Formats: sequence, structure tokens, C-alpha cells
Amino acid sequence: MTLDDIARRTNLSRGLLSKIENFRTLPSLPVLAAIARSLNIGMDNLVKNVGAETCAPHQLVRANHRVPVKREKSRGFKYATLLARPLGNIGFESFVLTLEPGAKRKPVSTDGDEFIFMLRGEIQFVVGKEKFRLSAGDAFYFDGRVPHVPLNLTKSSAELLVIYLLKQHNTKGNHEE
Repeated sequence: MTLDDIARRTNLSRGLLSKIENFRTLPSLPVLAAIARSLNIGMDNLVKNVGAETCAPHQLVRANHRVPVKREKSRGFKYATLLARPLGNIGFESFVLTLEPGAKRKPVSTDGDEFIFMLRGEIQFVVGKEKFRLSAGDAFYFDGRVPHVPLNLTKSSAELLVIYLLKQHNTKGNHEE
């Protein structure tokens, strides 16, 4: 089943479904229910991998237990999950992102704010029409709703700590993104 099929069955936009699939927004319960109905599965099947540990007072993920995550269509982008947990009505997600030399993808937007800390290497970060050069030790915060993309124009890989503060998507009806 494709995103277009699910969009037709749920009356949700393909854009919203893509953002949910790529961890760029948090769906509300009615949105999750609509998706589950369209797939003929229970909501528990959509969230069965969300463990109780995300609500624990502390959470530890060892370096050798990081989970690689495939995000939107890209080349040379390697995400590894660090931590994800709710903070009230905001979702906190953190990743280590390795950008290989020449890494490419189209600009994306996220339903929330983003914080980048450069661990290693050098990149160019494009937000809207602005370009920023980031090097190891630099910190960068921006509104993720503005289309953005990190570019590695060097001959060495770069490593970033990426933190998303995602707003929960609470609207009803047809969702246009």
C-alpha cells in the first residue's frame, strides 16, 4: 500500500503522512486511529515499538545499541537514534547524523524546532535562502518549518547531534502540508 492509498482512505494529505513516516511530525490520536483503520489494524500495532522506557524518569541508550533509521529519500545521510520521549505535548527526538562527502537530499521541513551540534567535520547548512558554515563545536538552532538541508561539500564525513522538538499535530479533517 502506498502513501497515496492511505491518504485517500484517511482524508489526510500525502505530505502529512510522509512527515509522520519520516519522524518530522507527531500525529494526534485521531490521526493515528484513521491510519490504523485504513490499514485494517489496531492502533496498538502502530505504537507497539514505543516502549514504556520513554516515560521513565531516566533513559540510557548505549553507543552499541543505537538504531539506524532510514529517513526521507537521500544519499549519504546515516541517522542513528539516540533518545526519543514525550515532553508534555512536545516530542523530543535525538539522532547522530553522519553526512558522507557529497551527501544529498532535497530540502525538508519539520513540524517543530531543531537544534544541531557539530561533533566532527564541516558542513554547509541551508535554511530557506540562507547558508551557514558549521564546524566541529558549533551549535545551530532554527525553525524546522522553514525548508532546510545540510550539505557536506568536503572530502571527509561530518557528524552532527540533531535534536527535534516536535509539535503534536492536533487538527481534524483534511490535513494539508
